[in-house]
Amino acid sequence: MAEEVTGADDSDDLRALLGGGPVPFPKRKERKFQPWHRPRKQYVRRAQWCREISNLARDLKRTKGELSEIRYLTLPGNDLLDIRQIAETICAPQQIELRYLGFNSAAIPTAEDQPELDGAQFSINRMDWIQRQSEVFAGDFRRVADTRSVPYQRMKRDAPFHAINIDLCGGFAGREKDQGVPNYFTALRAILHNQARFDEPFLLFITTRMDDDNVAEEVKETLLRLAQEIHDTCLGYSAAFADAWGVQEGDAPVLVPQVVDTSEAFMLGLTQWIISNAISFELKASVRSFMTYRTGLGVGEDDIVSLAIRLKREVVLPPDPHELGQPFNASPSQAERQCEQSAIVPERVSKRTRVDALLRTQAEEFERCIGESSALLGSAGYDPVEYRTWAIQQEGLDATS
Repeated sequence: MAEEVTGADDSDDLRALLGGGPVPFPKRKERKFQPWHRPRKQYVRRAQWCREISNLARDLKRTKGELSEIRYLTLPGNDLLDIRQIAETICAPQQIELRYLGFNSAAIPTAEDQPELDGAQFSINRMDWIQRQSEVFAGDFRRVADTRSVPYQRMKRDAPFHAINIDLCGGFAGREKDQGVPNYFTALRAILHNQARFDEPFLLFITTRMDDDNVAEEVKETLLRLAQEIHDTCLGYSAAFADAWGVQEGDAPVLVPQVVDTSEAFMLGLTQWIISNAISFELKASVRSFMTYRTGLGVGEDDIVSLAIRLKREVVLPPDPHELGQPFNASPSQAERQCEQSAIVPERVSKRTRVDALLRTQAEEFERCIGESSALLGSAGYDPVEYRTWAIQQEGLDATS
């Protein structure tokens, strides 16, 4: 039998079958500390996110008798620091598993930051209290608003979530550059609608820029209108507003934008939008806290807010359109529910935690945040000693700017 000769045609067929080879793996970049590594962010992780999640886990254990896992929807950075924090400070001590679903546009093979993200996810998913099915999905979070999209299917598959953390470097309410992608408002509505199918309470965290450059003008107008409407139609809200900002009774109507500053108006309006939409999906909102800080160095107005709201399903029987069925207990109207749930908002906004100011005046708290951040970043592959030097240097620049 003659020996078979392998020619160029066979090589071409093999190349067509297998492709041109693996995609070149991106080179590892030098890891530099980022603004979100500063101690103030650690304060938000611990004093807001983890405190609220821990309280929710406690309440669920009390009502259900046990809690085997915490399901967490997040927009993590490449170091997955929020996931590490929750796993180490809540899940490990309470022996509860954490199952997370993250959305990160860097989670694609050719992305420059892919090595860091791959390494972080590999190490985290081998921690004792992380479910192995957890993943960071390579996609834009906003696409959960499209019910035909893969992000929506992933979100629906892993729901319900105990905590939803929309942690943005930019603006939740900013002008959308890509008109082919839903905005954050639409994405959050899709999530709330999906969460409303389940009985368990859950937490919503939103971190967003709130300066003029990161809030679209038409969005700002709508949010101001919502804040003004609830003030004018809810006595409990208007009374709390007057107490919070020292408004004296008078004949002239109170105009919210003339009493509060721009950032406070944004917080009032955004929270009102969330409460209104939650009610439309038969959810009850309990506003927990606001924390604010600056993106840049030096003293100035806070331009980032992190808010926390707990929500739970509230079944309301709609009235019979034919007026034959009369409910035994009449359900409150949407306006009544909105007034009741909104009355606490002015106090929460006015008494918000100003994180930068707190850390400048409380040395022990500042040192605690540096220690916690050092350990957290150390577990993500950073040098804890270099971090301490960097963090203190940043604080010094703040003081002299």
